[in-house]
Amino acid sequence: MNDATQTLRKRIRGKWFFLWTFVFSCFLFWWLPSILFRYVVHWPDNVEVSTIWISVAAALIFAGGYLVPWRQRPVNPRREPTMDACCSFAYHATLLLFVPAVLAAVQLWFSRTGTVYGSGPPIPRPYQALWYTHLFFGFMFLGSAEPHRIGWRPVITASILLTLPRLIVSLHGSRFFLAQAVVPALLIAYGRGWMRFSFKRFVQLALAALFLVFVPSITRGDAVLGQQDSIRFFAAGSSLQLFQDNMDLDLAGHCPPLLVSLTAKTIPYGPLGVCTLEISGLKNMPATLGRILTINDPTTLDGTVAGTGSNYLLDLYLAGGLAAVYSGSALFGFSCRLFVGWVGRRSLFSGIWAECLTRALFAPRNDLGYVYERIPSLVLATLLVVFAVWVARLLRIEYGRSVWSGRTLESAP
Repeated sequence: MNDATQTLRKRIRGKWFFLWTFVFSCFLFWWLPSILFRYVVHWPDNVEVSTIWISVAAALIFAGGYLVPWRQRPVNPRREPTMDACCSFAYHATLLLFVPAVLAAVQLWFSRTGTVYGSGPPIPRPYQALWYTHLFFGFMFLGSAEPHRIGWRPVITASILLTLPRLIVSLHGSRFFLAQAVVPALLIAYGRGWMRFSFKRFVQLALAALFLVFVPSITRGDAVLGQQDSIRFFAAGSSLQLFQDNMDLDLAGHCPPLLVSLTAKTIPYGPLGVCTLEISGLKNMPATLGRILTINDPTTLDGTVAGTGSNYLLDLYLAGGLAAVYSGSALFGFSCRLFVGWVGRRSLFSGIWAECLTRALFAPRNDLGYVYERIPSLVLATLLVVFAVWVARLLRIEYGRSVWSGRTLESAP
């Protein structure tokens, strides 16, 4: 069996891993609260049966779009000097940025100790820039690393260094902040064939998921351990009622929220002064659906630390009704299938697609544009890194040639 066939099989295996994870995400954010209310504690459930069926149909159509037969061109593994150089550069950048990243995380954690979750000011933008840059280089390394050639120690080291700062922040902040490091790393490991699915692996992933869901909530003061507290905790994460209650949302005076969320990182809405709003003291923020919903219901902070959260079904529904919900779900599923295939390749861009897939897992409680908004900026940043490394290699080669030529001339009689 050649390497290309092995790579193709790994991608197929990763396909099912992501699909079942997405279904679990829908179950957790959409259907679990209704099941608990109706069949466990017998509390009134405000989510109507018709709304549940719309979400079930959307999930099935997502799966249909995801499973559309699509032949991906096999890639013959080969060593590429520029990619190897970028991989090495990304690894050293990850090591270098870890120190300021972890110090910033500790400082933020101490500053918010004793405050109520969600009541503090937003995370300073310099801190966010530092952590996202650290994440960017870490995933660039993981996506281009070859453990069979460089060993497993750098891969494991980079994974730990990526996770630790975000783990510290999530102990008194958003769980998604930690998930942004853990989930893409797992997707890359699974897509590249570094992990094999087994019962032992399933138990490990289940424990990691429980840690991700419960530990940050406990450390930030949420009541989640009692039976009723646990039910309320899961109910707070549901977004189906949010979808149901806002199907007739008045968007007069707002730009199309779906368009804004898809282009929020590409079009400078703030400097242009269009399609923006003020929220939590921040001015000229892109008017995404989640922010509009939070302003309409400022007393509700159940969905996310920033407000009510959102639901990609509502994003699509407000753009074109049920037809947009179902057609958009199919396209959403197909795009995720492409990302899964690309993550399985050795590439400097694998981390970008893994991050998109991670955001897709949270789309049942977030804006659809949140999945795609960072692609242009991250692709451009990657190309700039490649160009810089290529120029550095070229200069080094030319310098080496000139030195060798000079020595040859000096030694000539």
